[in-house]
Amino acid sequence: MKTRLTHAPTEHDLEEIKTALRTFNRNFVPQSKFRELGIFVEDENGSKQAGIVAETVGNWMYIQMLWVDESLRGKDVGTQLIAEAEAEAKTRGCRYSLVDTFSFQARPFYERMGYEMKMALEDYIRDTRTPEDAPSTHTRYFLTKTLG
Repeated sequence: MKTRLTHAPTEHDLEEIKTALRTFNRNFVPQSKFRELGIFVEDENGSKQAGIVAETVGNWMYIQMLWVDESLRGKDVGTQLIAEAEAEAKTRGCRYSLVDTFSFQARPFYERMGYEMKMALEDYIRDTRTPEDAPSTHTRYFLTKTLG
């Protein structure tokens, strides 16, 4: 047995670990209960302009990524994506949703959508671009919502 340190895990590395973990998890939760979810906004050429990527398992939806291009911000695109993802999660039997976001991202947006902050990891990322007298770290927030 040997260890290998890498600063750039390959897709194969990640897939092997994901597969092994899910194989173990199958002893407790059937693999069929883990379902991916993606909703995308695309232009006429099929280029992504916004999207949400999530996973549902059991009673929970976990929002892994939500992105809206600058040109579409303020036009309720994020709101629509969240609403569609939550509706799909409910049809899959989910009762709750979880998302995490950084202090420089979208916490106020999620709170407007009914998410409540449950945990904050202070001093999560050091921002080396800030002047000495400015705040130099970012917080990671975890928010949840009960799906109606």
